[in-house]
Amino acid sequence: MKSQTDAVSRVMAEVVTQVPVPSRLGMLRFERLNEASWALLFLDADCERELGLSASDLCSLTDAPYASLMEPEARYRLHEDIQRQLLAKSCYRVQYHLHTPGGCRQLLELGEPFRMNGRQLLRGYLVVCEPAPRPATAPDRDQYLFQRAVEQSSSAFMLVDREGLVEYVNPSFTAITLYSAEEVRGKRLAELPALENLSDILFDANSRLAEHNSWQGEFRSRRKNLEPYWGQLSISKVYNDDGELTHYIGIYEDITEHKLAQQRMERLAYTDNLTRLGNRPAFIHQLEQRFANGASRPFSLLLVDIDNFKRINDSLGHQTGDKLLVSLAKRLRNSLGTNGSLARFASNEFAVLLDDTDLIAGQAFAAQILRMLDKPLFVDNQLISITGSVGLACAPQHGQDPQTLMKHAGLALHKAKANGKHQAQVFTEELNAEAHYKLFIENNLRRALTQNELEVCYQPKLCLRTGQLIGLEALLRWSHPERGLISPEQFIGVAEETGLIIPIGKWVVRQACRMLRKLGELGLGELQVAINLSPKQFSDPDLIGSIASILHEERLPAHQLELELTESLLLDATEDTRHQLDRLKGLGLTLAMDDFGTGYSSLSYLKKFPIDVIKIDRSFIKDIPASQDDMEITSAVIAMAHNLKLRVVAEGIETTEQLAFLRRHRCDIGQGYLFDRPIPSLDLLDRLPRYSRRA
Repeated sequence: MKSQTDAVSRVMAEVVTQVPVPSRLGMLRFERLNEASWALLFLDADCERELGLSASDLCSLTDAPYASLMEPEARYRLHEDIQRQLLAKSCYRVQYHLHTPGGCRQLLELGEPFRMNGRQLLRGYLVVCEPAPRPATAPDRDQYLFQRAVEQSSSAFMLVDREGLVEYVNPSFTAITLYSAEEVRGKRLAELPALENLSDILFDANSRLAEHNSWQGEFRSRRKNLEPYWGQLSISKVYNDDGELTHYIGIYEDITEHKLAQQRMERLAYTDNLTRLGNRPAFIHQLEQRFANGASRPFSLLLVDIDNFKRINDSLGHQTGDKLLVSLAKRLRNSLGTNGSLARFASNEFAVLLDDTDLIAGQAFAAQILRMLDKPLFVDNQLISITGSVGLACAPQHGQDPQTLMKHAGLALHKAKANGKHQAQVFTEELNAEAHYKLFIENNLRRALTQNELEVCYQPKLCLRTGQLIGLEALLRWSHPERGLISPEQFIGVAEETGLIIPIGKWVVRQACRMLRKLGELGLGELQVAINLSPKQFSDPDLIGSIASILHEERLPAHQLELELTESLLLDATEDTRHQLDRLKGLGLTLAMDDFGTGYSSLSYLKKFPIDVIKIDRSFIKDIPASQDDMEITSAVIAMAHNLKLRVVAEGIETTEQLAFLRRHRCDIGQGYLFDRPIPSLDLLDRLPRYSRRA
């Protein structure tokens, strides 16, 4: 093996010595570790002088000599050429140029492979031949530096003549498109898959480049291996000294990774993670596009809200609730067809956009959605029944811009839920006026609490057996300085929506307790005051603590305070709500269920919660004795409550016939206009003493 290697070396040495002396300016013997690393064995003086690098200088470039001294494309071609020759024979011979501090040199390299310590190495001779012309003038040097900068730039450069023929591309063009310079040079843009779409930019009379000297933009194309990629391109026109267009120069970069990352971010930003539907920003963008297109044909916007969804999450768990939403999203999507789009707006709210749909068609689709929601969903091995509310607005009838249409659809949805849910509501101008009035109420209600515009009135509650005054119901009233008396129906709901009911409720409790203490000091006995408690007040973590503090500060025994609870509170009660009710009961308060009989499951609440009193709603009292049904219902409720050891209060008593019926059926307590209207607090001290004389 050694003799064969020596023979090859002798042959190589002979070849080197046969190079003409004027051309052979120096010779270097080397061992190459790989295509980018050298180990220097010998360098003669002529070679050192001509390269402008000493042996130690070359050794210092061991890590990356080619990266510093050779063009990248040339380096790759050289390595491929060497490998190709070695596959066919035991040695190789190549020529190339090297850029050194002394200028560009033409090199002849001869070598052979050998193995050392299990590694494949190359060794041979490097012959420095004729030098390239040295730059003599400053312009020549500038041109040389510009050429070097273009060749080594990470951006792709290409030069195209005015006919669309490619004259030059740099190595980065090859790195991006995988087409070599030889494959594209002399070809027309339209013939190259990687550049075919650029032909339209250059030669289309309607393009921006036709009227301007440059064009910038993104384009999408394919590499030689058909892999798609995105490029950021800048094209400029090149003129000669006579102002004649001769070429186009294009510079572009591969921005594929950036575009893919941008697309991923957009998908995340505009997609609901749970249902994979578009989210609120994506839907609003679609809506803006509808209006931007200026289409004359109508389209409808529907907002769909799942009724009482919180109860599903609380009772079945959020995981089941999420699965329910996914199933519901699929059902809604399948119902749309091709002329609509669907998005998930919030936890349990969806939005539907229907193209080419007028108000009548929109109402028909809203009804279809309600029917679809009525069908139970099979989730986690159980059938779950749900209902929904729908708000509908149609463009351009109900809005000629996205904001207005969205607002009006939202008002319609809010009205549908306020009217009892499980229904569809079309936007009307009355809803707009109602919204403005609610805003007026909210703004003024904040001031009313601090400006003493609110007042507590008291309606007497009498024992129907003896006629004796046993308590009062505290009723909130608002006297506006400009609008006059505003009914509770107009402002209580707004107070609940805005959270103002929490400070207002605490104020009412304090005023009622303070009044009851004054009445006791006047010798009217231990009367009991009943106060309505809003479900929203249970969201206040200080509810129990504040009531306990007020009772202590006003020196009122807890059993003199009765809290009236709505059925909606008990219907949606969570474990936390049950705990709060137990704590209130633990203070010694009386708990009453207000408006008994108007709900769906009132009887079940009497077993679940610590209720002491039920109040029969006035709707059952007002038609007695004309309505036989109302009399039977009322008598049955009284008998049932007594069997459960509960007291019964009948409200809304207005006639002696009603009073006689209730006494006959042993109703415990009554209140209504027959006895007295709600009495302002300023008049209460003067008017109540007359009740004490009743037997």
